[in-house]
This record gives sequence, C-alpha cells and structure tokens, in this order.
Amino acid sequence: MTTTQLNRINYFNILAMLLASCLAFIVPFELFLLSYAILGPAHYLTEISWLKGKRFFTLKKYDYLIITLVIVASLLLKLPYANIIYYTFGLSFILLVVKDQINRLLAFIILVAAGYFLLSHNLLRTIFGLYVPTLIHVYVFTGAFMLFGALKDRIVSGYIALFVFLMCPLLLCFLFTSANSIATSWAIHSYRSFSQLNTTTLRNQSINIYTNQASIILTRIIAFAYTYHYINWFSKTRIINWHRTTITMGVVLGLIWLCSVALYFYNYRLGIKWLFILSLIHVILEFPLNHRSFIGIGRELKFKLSK
Repeated sequence: MTTTQLNRINYFNILAMLLASCLAFIVPFELFLLSYAILGPAHYLTEISWLKGKRFFTLKKYDYLIITLVIVASLLLKLPYANIIYYTFGLSFILLVVKDQINRLLAFIILVAAGYFLLSHNLLRTIFGLYVPTLIHVYVFTGAFMLFGALKDRIVSGYIALFVFLMCPLLLCFLFTSANSIATSWAIHSYRSFSQLNTTTLRNQSINIYTNQASIILTRIIAFAYTYHYINWFSKTRIINWHRTTITMGVVLGLIWLCSVALYFYNYRLGIKWLFILSLIHVILEFPLNHRSFIGIGRELKFKLSK
C-alpha cells in the first residue's frame, strides 16, 4: 500500500480509538456487551477463515492439527482452561521455531513438565486462564501488531496511532473518575458472565461491580480494548485482504454471524457459551501469528539499533 493509504488508515484508527474511548466512558457495560455480541463473532469468523488461508502462520502445513490434537486431548482430560491456553501458547511457539519433530516432542514434554509447577501458582494460572484469552489478547497483542506495523512501515502516523492506543486507557483511568455510569438492567443481567474480570482484577469478590467506581473505570478500559480490537481488525481489511474469499465462504460466514448474534439476543445462556467457544478458538489459532509479531518486533528493533 502507498504511504497515503497507510496514513489514511492510521488516522481512521485514531478517530476510532477516540470514539471508542468516549463511548466506553459513557456506557462501558453496554458498549462491551454490544461489541462482544455483534462485532465479536464477525471478527472471530473472518479471522479464522483468513488464518486458515495463511496456514495459521505455522511453520509446516499441518502444524495446526497438532495444536488441535492438544486441545482435544486437554478437553477429554477435563483440564482447566488455564492449562489449555498455556499448552497451546507454548506449543505454538515451539512449532514456529523448532523444525525437527523429535526436538519438538522433547520441547513440548518440557513445556508440560514446567506447566505442572508453573500452573500451581495462582498468579500464573490466573494470567493464562483469565487474562491471556481476554485483556492480553485484545490489548497487548493488538498493541504488538500496531508496533510491528509502525516499525515496518516507518511512517509517523503509525507511531501516533500507537501512542493514542497507549494513552486512551490512561485517560479513562484519570479523567472524570468521579462521573457515574449507571448500567441498565439488561447490562447488569448480561455482564454477569464477565464479572470475574472485574472482581479478580480488583481482588475483591464481594464488590458491586456496577456501582463501585474502580470497577466502572476498569470496565471502561475493558470496553475500549475490546471495541477497538474489533475495529482495528476491520480497518486492516485492505492491508491484509482478509475479505478476499469465495462467495460461498462469504455467505456461510455471514449466515453463521447472523445466527450467532440472533442466538445471543434470543437465548443469552446459549449465545454466550457459543461466543465464548468461538472466541477461544480464534484466540488459540492466532497464537502463531502473535509469536511472529513479537519475533518481528525484535528483528526490527535489532535492525534499528544496529544502524
């Protein structure tokens, strides 16, 4: 793409971040729920389809099947979600940097053995089980993509967009903190499935997350991170061309998206379970790409420092 086109996309993203921040300030709970229910499945479905076309950014053609096998085995053994995320996150890195199958197996055995001790620690279990599939995915990994893009494109607007991305949560933390955001009854009922993010982060299981000021501020940040995460994906359409697919696939994805949104609003319990599964699948399948981004950031920084 030309510099002009990239600048246009970056400035659009800056406006999107500011708009998401304003909406997150005014209606944090409602914004998060609507973004999760409407933009969420559209993002998950289109990204999974795009990742499949890119062989999930793994080193070998069928490496993703190894990741799938680990997921199935973990589910059959009824392991906690923290274990599944830990195993697939580590395995994705192994499959990306190790070519020999025997060495891959040995590395995975070491990963599992290390996990036996690491995941016994409550903090690490919480990080992998709660934060990696949620806030780390939508904020940290999104920030990594933006940083990698800015380093590669070498244009000022990319760095400005990254700066705004980092500043928005800070502004939501420190500006107008005494202003109240009164959640609607629908939001109170629907946000229950996500309340663990608030109570665990604030280390208080007994607070009223809808009236506690710290919880409201945290929800503003969560709503911003999720909403912009989805918008950022759709803003990159012309950059990564995820929209280039067959008409049949487009229709199938569109129908699944419509059914997902309808299910969420028709039967909340079933809808939230389906969206959670879809979200978790896309989070795990994106791990190889996440690793590639961090590797790419390291290479770009090394190149700049070597000049």
